[in-house]
Parts: sequence; structure tokens; C-alpha cells
Amino acid sequence: MLYTFVRLSAPALMLVVANSAAAQSFADFCPGGDPETEAAVVGYVTDPEAETIVPGATVAASWVQFDTRQRVETEVGMEGLYAICGLPQDMEVSLRAVFGDWRGEAVPYTTAVTLAQQDLSLSLTSDPRRREEVGSLAAGGSRSRILGSEVIRAEDLVDLPEMSVYELLRQHSLLKFDRMSTLGEVILLTSVTLSSWGSFREQAMEVRINERREGDGVNAIRELSIDEVSRIEILSRTEASARYGGDGYVGALVITTRNR
Repeated sequence: MLYTFVRLSAPALMLVVANSAAAQSFADFCPGGDPETEAAVVGYVTDPEAETIVPGATVAASWVQFDTRQRVETEVGMEGLYAICGLPQDMEVSLRAVFGDWRGEAVPYTTAVTLAQQDLSLSLTSDPRRREEVGSLAAGGSRSRILGSEVIRAEDLVDLPEMSVYELLRQHSLLKFDRMSTLGEVILLTSVTLSSWGSFREQAMEVRINERREGDGVNAIRELSIDEVSRIEILSRTEASARYGGDGYVGALVITTRNR
């Protein structure tokens, strides 16, 4: 089954872009930040050729300070909006949007004000299937709910095209996939509670398929299709410990398949 590709007319899209970030304050986007010393950049990531937003992309900001290259990243939300906090003031930074293997143009930006808007473009039209995926996510509705839920059931997935569990969960708002130097790629659960340093808490998760603990969880979900899934549960450390005892000292991504 194919996604419905949502198209927005360029004037309507630009109107949404113009009216959103400007109506917010620094504290709205960066509740743990210091407006006296920090700057923030917000904006939308769009595919101009497809005339749609690009939720699920990553936006990276990089700059050189004290002879050292600095870099911060943020995920693009379901509304296509990103916000990068913690930037130094009066500094030239480079902004770039990335989605899988697609990389947008690097855009130079100077943090001359505490909060400003810089929209980015990213063309995905070289891959029609990927464009359909992005367009469908932009549509919101039930798909937005799936990608923010702690429990995903088989009936939630019936309208999605065939894809791996890895492809699905890469777009989930509670999860982050990161590459650790000694562990390879791992799955992190991102807490919505701000730490004392103003950044989100993250914890590594183990992957269990039919209650079996996977040694290489990331590759296991790469090979598992959502058509085989009966249920996916995202468990915090507390929830995993209650279910698995000492084995749940980290959070757990629990997948139950149809043929269990």
C-alpha cells in the first residue's frame, strides 16, 4: 500500500513558515538556554520541488571557536520545524539539513540576534519512494500519533507501505539512533525531561524480539519488516526493570512478531 503524497502550494507553505517561528520567543524554543550568552536558529526544512515539508530530517549547525570545530544537531519535528539552541552569539555558523543519504546545501548564517529564522531546503525527488514516505509523514494524523506513541500495534501499521522496523523507528520522536565509537550504532531513548544542563537526557536501550535479547539490536530491526510485527513497546529504564528485573537496567525496545 502506498503513502498519500501531500502537496502544498508554494504560497501556502511560505505563509505557514513566515507566521510560525516569528510568533515564538527564545524561551519557547530553548527553555533551558541563556538568552544573554546564547543564540538559537529555528525554521522549516522543505523540499521545494515536491512542495512539502520534510519531517524526520536532521539539521546540523557547525562553527569554529577557539580553534576547535563545534557541532550540534537537532531533529526536524512532525510539523517540519527545527530549533537549534546553544549557539554562540555573533558567530558565523553553517547550517545543513540531512535525511538519510541526502544532504542539503550548507547555508552560512551569523547569530547576530538571540532568535532568528532560517529555512532550509532538501531535495528528495531523486527517490520517489522516499518522497512518498516524507509526504505521508507530513500529512500528520494517525502517522503522527504512531511516531510519538510508546506502544505501536499491528493495526496502527496497516496503512503504511512495507518497510523495515529500523526505517519506521528512525522517524520516532522518542528515539534517537547514534553511532558510538566502541559499540557501533545504538538506539537511545530521549527523555522529555530537561536535565540541569538544559539538554535532554538520553539512555541506551536493549532490543528484545519475542522476549529474546538481541546482541545486535540495530541490525536485527533492519531485517525485520513491519508486516511481521504484532506489537512494539518502548520501555523506560523503570518500566523495563519492573518487567525484567536486573536485566532491565537500561530501557528496552520490545518487539512481538505475528508468528510468535
